Amino acid sequence: MNAAHDFVPSRQAGMTLVELLVALVLALVLTAGMIQVFTGNRVTYEFNQGLSRIQENARFALDHIAYNARMAGYRGCIANVAVHNNLDAPSPFRDGIENGIQGYDYLNTGDGDSFNAVANPVPSTTLTNWSPNLPAELGGLVLPGSDVLVVRSLAGASRPLVSPFDDGSQLFVETPHGFLAGEILVATDCQKASIFQVTGIDAGGTNVVHADTGGFVPGNNFSDWPPEQEYGLGAELSRLQTFAFYVGRGANGQPALFQLRLARQSATSTGFQAEELVPGIESLQVRYGIDTDGDQAINDWVHADAVADWGRVISVEINLLARATEEYGTEVDDADYVLGTMTFNPVDDRRLRQVFSTTVGVRNRLP
Repeated sequence: MNAAHDFVPSRQAGMTLVELLVALVLALVLTAGMIQVFTGNRVTYEFNQGLSRIQENARFALDHIAYNARMAGYRGCIANVAVHNNLDAPSPFRDGIENGIQGYDYLNTGDGDSFNAVANPVPSTTLTNWSPNLPAELGGLVLPGSDVLVVRSLAGASRPLVSPFDDGSQLFVETPHGFLAGEILVATDCQKASIFQVTGIDAGGTNVVHADTGGFVPGNNFSDWPPEQEYGLGAELSRLQTFAFYVGRGANGQPALFQLRLARQSATSTGFQAEELVPGIESLQVRYGIDTDGDQAINDWVHADAVADWGRVISVEINLLARATEEYGTEVDDADYVLGTMTFNPVDDRRLRQVFSTTVGVRNRLP
């Protein structure tokens, strides 16, 4: 046979079983490394997101409470005048404008005390768990372990009365004023003040009626004001504002910061409505700076149960414990948190937490 025509094809080389196993092991190592990097990045992302959300929520909560606390007791020019409350069944909680700021301290959350939280806390209906006793309007709303801060003032926007000013059953107000039937207003001329509910708006919006026509809540206690409540040139009208800040149970079942706000419910009714402001606020602790000697300087910081005269409160310290709304990672938070002068021990879960504090001067009581 001619050698030139002899051709034997070479056998194709392939991977051995050992080489295949080595490749698989290397692939698994690389995949595990990628998973580890991805998991680490995800935990870091969730941590940063949770921290950012906590800081954003707490900043808003502190700013909102601080703004209202600064304005506590704002009554225009009626700071030291007689206030006539013409509402049916006057309520110190709702319309006690003499106390611009007021608080309620949860028992055993004072100096050096510690509170142990429970999973899925339920709002308390026991008003005596706070000192002073919690008002009935807040019963069943506030979670145990948190204080309540109440602020009252007149709204900044006021409108002057115009001729003929007052005829005993209605006030004549410069338009446009925006006042509505059912709202609670305060009339003042810097010599006296009158709290009443609007029972009608007449004459193209100029006449604000306060006659007791029945069917209003809370309603007025008489139709015609006596001579000592007559108003003339220089008098004005403002809305009454009352806010209560507290920690309640949010729509998702978790603790959240709420405000209970005095608001018009209808053309015949004004009452309180609860509004969820910020999720993830676990505790609110408040202390009050009091001026005991009238020199407009703080002599002591106390809790609500130790305030003998709310008119002497000139500053407020607000402490919040904020937590992430979701759990993440594997590390359990078993730390205790100091809020002012008390310690709050939350449930040991995997949520991130942080304490936020601010001190606010009550603007209408400072020099």
